[in-house]
Amino acid sequence: MSSLPADDAALVHTLLEAWSLAEVRGLARVTGGATNRVYRVESARGLAFLRVYKRSDRALAEREHALIAHVREHGLPAVALRVARNGSTVVEHAGQVCALYEPALGEQRRGAELNGAQASSAGAVLGRIHRALAGLQDVGYLRWTLNWDGPAWVERLNVVERAILARPQPSAPELEEGDRWALERLRAQRAWLAHPDCVHSYRPLAAAQVVHGDYQDANLFFAGDRVSAVIDWEQAAFMPCGYELARAAWFMFRLERERTGRLFAGYASESPLDPAALEDGARAWGCFADHHVWPLEEVYLNANPAARRYIPQVPFRPFQQVWAELAAGSH
Repeated sequence: MSSLPADDAALVHTLLEAWSLAEVRGLARVTGGATNRVYRVESARGLAFLRVYKRSDRALAEREHALIAHVREHGLPAVALRVARNGSTVVEHAGQVCALYEPALGEQRRGAELNGAQASSAGAVLGRIHRALAGLQDVGYLRWTLNWDGPAWVERLNVVERAILARPQPSAPELEEGDRWALERLRAQRAWLAHPDCVHSYRPLAAAQVVHGDYQDANLFFAGDRVSAVIDWEQAAFMPCGYELARAAWFMFRLERERTGRLFAGYASESPLDPAALEDGARAWGCFADHHVWPLEEVYLNANPAARRYIPQVPFRPFQQVWAELAAGSH
């Protein structure tokens, strides 16, 4: 059985021939991902998930898989890969690069649904990840250059605004509400980017190392109050640990005081980070966050509705304003 269009199902079946699955009994597209295509595969050998990478770059997939193997050797809950018939975890076919993953244990939860204990566990696992990755060399990981042309980014938001205003009135009320929030946030972000107090570049002071790169609720699974799986290591970066910790707090909790505090405390229990390094990381991520236009462009210019979850339905505020309030409340 398959819930996929015929052409899509035929391609997936062809890709799956690279693995010894015996009978494939069911296929379905997983709609949560915002970049790669992921399919739920039911076969005689159990459940698995096929990822078809957006970028047809075998080296990128191999680097990700090496990182997964490394952290699994350190006892971290990265999801295992299945080895194909050719002995590799990466399969190429007709310009497509793909991999087959075991199912993640536990269940995913939105950041707003996480309790204090889960926030603590998320922080502790991130601390363990940073410890495990600390000795790795940079072999081409992402290095974010935190430098933006303010007027150019204002114009990018102008383009998105015109696209939103040109949209036909949606029939679903929740989409209409989402468009209103997107427009409100866009205009506030644009005003901030044009403000003389907005910082358009930052050079981190803390040393960089390999980090997960996209540690947030969308890539975590929980069994009860504990993180049971961490997925999507493709965006692994060479950046300071404080940058990733501040980023995780922003994506998961928007710096809400109690759970952000639990996240930080959990992290410190596994990998101490001095206040200066955390402040440095917050300044680095804050500069990135204020210029973060990817979700708006994905939804309204690139027809990627999965990115809508990354447009919060709350007013836009510059990161450093929220960070300063968090710091003031902790004293």
